[in-house]
Amino acid sequence: MVVTSRLFKVISLFLSLLLTIPIIYLIVYGYGPFYVRSIAFGKALISSIELSYLSSSVAIVVIIFLFTPLAYFLARNRNPIIESIVDIPASIPHPLVGIALVFIDSPTNIVGKFLSSHGINFYYSYFGLILALIIVSAPVYIRSMQSFFESLPLSYEQYAMSLGYSELRVFFKMIFPMSVGGIISSGLTSMARTISEFGSIVIVAPFVQGWIFNGDCVASVYIYNEYQTYFNASITASATLILFSLILLAVARVSKFLLIKKGYIYY
Repeated sequence: MVVTSRLFKVISLFLSLLLTIPIIYLIVYGYGPFYVRSIAFGKALISSIELSYLSSSVAIVVIIFLFTPLAYFLARNRNPIIESIVDIPASIPHPLVGIALVFIDSPTNIVGKFLSSHGINFYYSYFGLILALIIVSAPVYIRSMQSFFESLPLSYEQYAMSLGYSELRVFFKMIFPMSVGGIISSGLTSMARTISEFGSIVIVAPFVQGWIFNGDCVASVYIYNEYQTYFNASITASATLILFSLILLAVARVSKFLLIKKGYIYY
């Protein structure tokens, strides 16, 4: 039995390492044979990473306030129809999300005319960028928070409802304050997903106009542009983005461990 368990661990470790081979390759070659000094920590790349982190952070904050109640509802009231709708953005090719946003914002349709008349523009804008990130990343957050809410003991909610409190009031007065740890953990996990987004962004916001990052693009689009022009530079840029992503992943894992240890997450 012990031998079987050890063998299973070895196989599991080997299979997990297989997933990291492309990542290791990029880091080794990006900072090795294909290293381009002017790109590695160049102003343009760092600016694109900053834009990625800023837009992802804003998107996650919006997702938390909009979709945490939905995650709670699904955890307490199984609804296959709503769950299927929630999964749609994650199950379709993400370029379709970008195309949909461009079309919705087009003056060729009623909604687009209304948005245009009020000065609302998705294309090449921060608004379009963040909206795309919200749509493709919300399912990740909702599913993660749904699992968190399902892990919470029901006794507190049942007691409060027995006193006449509605489910909505119980959520905002009791469950939401109790869920800070789960929200942080799920938010960081979802943020890691937003930073890697490419398909929808390259269509609706290949670069942004105005404000601080005028003319800049997010890191994933920046690397793709480098790949089209200078292959070695794209490898170095990828290695740098991986380092920043690993830092975010480490923060997410450590935060989750500390929150579990302090009892803020019931996993």
